[in-house]
Amino acid sequence: MTTKLKSGPKRKGHDVPCVVCGTLIYRDLAYINRTKRITCCAPECKRKAVTGENNGFWGKSHDEETRERMKQGLRANPRKSSGPKKGSFSQSPEARAKISASSKKNWTENRDKMLAARKPKEIKPRELLRYRRNFTRTQRKEWKDCECAWCSATEQLVLDHIIPVMCGGVNERKNCQTLCQPCNLWKMINVDRKLFLAGLDLKVA
Repeated sequence: MTTKLKSGPKRKGHDVPCVVCGTLIYRDLAYINRTKRITCCAPECKRKAVTGENNGFWGKSHDEETRERMKQGLRANPRKSSGPKKGSFSQSPEARAKISASSKKNWTENRDKMLAARKPKEIKPRELLRYRRNFTRTQRKEWKDCECAWCSATEQLVLDHIIPVMCGGVNERKNCQTLCQPCNLWKMINVDRKLFLAGLDLKVA
């Protein structure tokens, strides 16, 4: 007794080369008829097949007639903005006066309760605030010179504290200098660090 082997699905296409790398890859006949630029689906090949002159829209633009039709369509059907309309929550002068009088009355009668309900805000010292320790964008733009103060380099320039912040230096014009990145790194390791350690009260056990 013989058994018939089940055959797989019929192949309705054939192997075609990738337009970028030339690798043969099987594609269905309908897919082949639908597109001319067939790739092997590798990321590099897919990217090269649609960039630059390989893109079907390369160097093309809408003609004047199409642009005019697009303008007329936008005018006829303007885009709807999300959210409430401008001025929809505006109060009348009488309503604003009533709200203000009610708020003043509530604050006068319940001042202690309202102050007790507020969470105390943690106030940091000015020397701990980050924006007080670093140079601002305006200071970097106005105070930075065109060359390094040590080696006269003109690239990778940064604004540096002459007396470092960790040793009490402040953001003042007389306490800043322009250094290149290598000189700034050398100063940080060989000058600023030793100056900081010299100011510490180290107790040797």
